Amino acid sequence: MMAKITKGRNFGGAIRYVMQENKEAKLLDFKNVLTTSKESIIHSFCLQSQLRPRVSVVVGHISLDFSVEDVDRIDDDMMRQVAHEYMLRMHILNTQYILVRHYDREHPHCHLIFNRIDNNGRLISDKNDRVRSTKICKGLTEKHHLHMAKGKDHVHRERLRGADAVKYQIYDALVSVTPKCKNWDELRSALKKQGINMNFIHRGNTTEIQGIVFEKNGLHFNGSKVDRQFSFSKISQTLVENVNRERRSSWQGQYGRSGSSLGKTAISVASSTAGAASSIGCSIINGAAHVLTVAATPSVSSEVSPVGGSSSVDLADDEYIDEYGIRRKKRRGIRR
Repeated sequence: MMAKITKGRNFGGAIRYVMQENKEAKLLDFKNVLTTSKESIIHSFCLQSQLRPRVSVVVGHISLDFSVEDVDRIDDDMMRQVAHEYMLRMHILNTQYILVRHYDREHPHCHLIFNRIDNNGRLISDKNDRVRSTKICKGLTEKHHLHMAKGKDHVHRERLRGADAVKYQIYDALVSVTPKCKNWDELRSALKKQGINMNFIHRGNTTEIQGIVFEKNGLHFNGSKVDRQFSFSKISQTLVENVNRERRSSWQGQYGRSGSSLGKTAISVASSTAGAASSIGCSIINGAAHVLTVAATPSVSSEVSPVGGSSSVDLADDEYIDEYGIRRKKRRGIRR
C-alpha cells in the first residue's frame, strides 16, 4: 500500500477528475456532502471552506494505491476499511470527504478528497504529512497482511492498456536514454527516434521554463507524472552530472597515468633530499631560480658576521651577540 498526497485550491477540478466516467469511478463513501451530482458535491465543499476564507489551499487529495498482488483481496469493503483507518491515523477527522474507487488500472486504488477546513472551521494540519503517511502505510500494510506497492520497474507492461501503456513506454525510454545525454538537444533527438516528442512549459508569456511535457500517440504527460525523477529540474540536474562525469573520465584517461608517475618522482626526490637539508624553498625572481637552504633551528655562528656588522674578534669584554645577531652590552650581575 502506498499513498500519494497532493493539495490544491480548486474543489471543482479535483472532484471532476476523480468522478470521471472513463475512470470507471465508484463512490465508496462520503460524509457531510450532498451527492446528487458532481456540482452538488463541489458546492458542499466550497460552502464549508468559506469558514476560513483566508486559507487558499483547502483541497486535500490522497490516492491510496494497493499492490496488484492484492487485487483479489481488496474488495470495496476492504478498501473502505483501510481508508478509514488511514484517515484516523492521519488525523483527517471531523470534516467533509468523499472516497472514490477507480477501476481503470491493473492495481486497486482509490481517491480520497477531503476539506482541509473541518466542520468547526479549523484547519487540518499538513505538518510532516508525507513522512507520517509513509509510516502509516507501512503499518497498515503489515496489519492487513498486504503487499507493498511495487515501483515502476516491477510493473507487468504486457497488462497495461491505453494511457498507462503509453506512459510506461515514455518512462522506459527516459530511463534508457537520459543517462547517455549531455544536453536537451541530445535528449530530444534520442526520444524522437522512439516516437516521443518533448516540449517545454513556459511561465505565462515569458521564456522562463517551469516544466516539461512528453507526447506519444496523441497523449501528453508532464515529466513529474511520468516519474518524479523526470521533472524538468531533475532532468536538468542529470544532464549536468552527465557532462561532469564525462569530463572527469576524460581527465583521468589523459592525465591519470602520467600524474601517477609524477607523484612517484616527487616522492623519490623529496626522500633523497631530506638528509641534505631540513627544507628547501624555491622562489623565482625576474626569471631566475634561487634555492634557499633554511636551517631547522635558527642559530648565529661566531664565524659569520652578525647583523650588527662586527665579528667576534671586535667584541669588548662586556659585549655579546644575541640570538638575533645583535651586538648587546652585558648587564651587571647577569652571566652570559
